[in-house]
Amino acid sequence: MDSSIVLCGHDLLWNAGLKKEFTDENIFITYADSTGDAVINGSIFPFLTTGVIVCPVEEFLDFMEYGPDSLDLHTIRKMPPVLAIAGNYSADDELAALRLGCFDYQLKTAPVKAVAQRIRNKLSSLAQNNIYYDMASKDIFTDGHMVSLTKREREVLYILACNKGIPVSKDIILTEVWGNSFNGNIRIIDTVIKQLRQKLSGCNVKIITHYGRGISLEIP
Repeated sequence: MDSSIVLCGHDLLWNAGLKKEFTDENIFITYADSTGDAVINGSIFPFLTTGVIVCPVEEFLDFMEYGPDSLDLHTIRKMPPVLAIAGNYSADDELAALRLGCFDYQLKTAPVKAVAQRIRNKLSSLAQNNIYYDMASKDIFTDGHMVSLTKREREVLYILACNKGIPVSKDIILTEVWGNSFNGNIRIIDTVIKQLRQKLSGCNVKIITHYGRGISLEIP
């Protein structure tokens, strides 16, 4: 699988209808109790680069209004693309949703096939270079082939992937991967990062060193 969809807060019949549209397609579909759960809980997206959230427009607007007060703003900025679904048309809600970052606004009464195609179009644009990261197995794939990584490379990449776009200090990486009892040179991290950059050079990802702050994984 190289794409994923998270459905939030809809009735079971609507969910089932949309899910049926993706039968036999290589798309992972899962559910979340709320938009906040879908955005915040990294485990709900097994793939790092190609995911879409489908949620009620009212819930999305509430999340964006109240979420930033209690959530890390970086998390809000980095949320996956959102398609907002409305029970009844509201020009104000549509404008607000699009202004706040939704890539589309659709009525619940719209043909399910049309909604599904909107999602396909977005997933297709996200997956142009066909790369994804499996958060469960800690493997990275490109063009359908797994990139061969050592155990240390996998662990370091996993930490960076879990904190996508956020610099992680070398001290944290060292503790998480090598443990508190490690007595070697911290520059071993530089060696692993160099190896990762070489192996991922053909992928649409960048590992950035932020001097004095740490290392981050960036995905355009």
